[in-house]
Amino acid sequence: MNTTNNQNSEEKAITLADLWRVFLTALPLMIIAAILIVGIGYAYRKLTYRPKYTSEGSFLVMRDPSQTGETMNTGSEAQLAKLLLQTCYHLVTSEDVCEKTVVKLAAEGKNYTVKQISSAVKVQMSADVLVMDAYATAYTPEEAQTILDAFMTTAQEYVELYLEGLMHISSDARLPSSPSSSFGALKILLIGFLGAVIVYAVYLVQSLIDDRIRTGEDVTDVAGLTLLGIIPDAFSSARKYSYKYGKKYAKNYGRYGSDGAKKEG
Repeated sequence: MNTTNNQNSEEKAITLADLWRVFLTALPLMIIAAILIVGIGYAYRKLTYRPKYTSEGSFLVMRDPSQTGETMNTGSEAQLAKLLLQTCYHLVTSEDVCEKTVVKLAAEGKNYTVKQISSAVKVQMSADVLVMDAYATAYTPEEAQTILDAFMTTAQEYVELYLEGLMHISSDARLPSSPSSSFGALKILLIGFLGAVIVYAVYLVQSLIDDRIRTGEDVTDVAGLTLLGIIPDAFSSARKYSYKYGKKYAKNYGRYGSDGAKKEG
């Protein structure tokens, strides 16, 4: 018997019907969990959301003929710029530039820390072109442009100083017209969906570890016995019974009438 039980337990597998049954059972709680998560997430985002604006600019690395007094063809200038582009990038992204930017902004009456400037400004370099893209993010368009303009001006002076006039950086900072950060509604919906999936997973695991016998199939799976018949529940049968002569008649005379004979017609 134990061998049969073990074989039945090993052969038992989750079917689509089982998954669907668990889904229907967990569906109300899944919907409630998703609505609660989305509602809380939306309210929190509404209270804490502040749109951010990103100002964009670019560094064009090139030779400054006025400083060297030399004339070079276009190919030679491009080759020289490529050789020094990596050096320019390291100089622009150095901590010294952030510190000098803080000093420049302080002279204009704007107080920032080196950490704030470092986190607000990003510089990207492309290997294919002689341009470095710069971005500054802030809560207002004017603030973003001001930070980037001060940073790029400081970086230009810093590079020209260390490269002794061999390289010149022309830069510009543009005023952003629209926020760069979104409200994040899609993210909130995805988190709500994930919450519903977690609820379903909990119900599924609970169903798998539940070894109580509830149906005739459970008897066959657990005990390995053949089910000959099922005795229906009297109360559930009464609830499902259709009274042909009405409930009042059945209450006074029973289902089969006052004489005990089954009514016909």
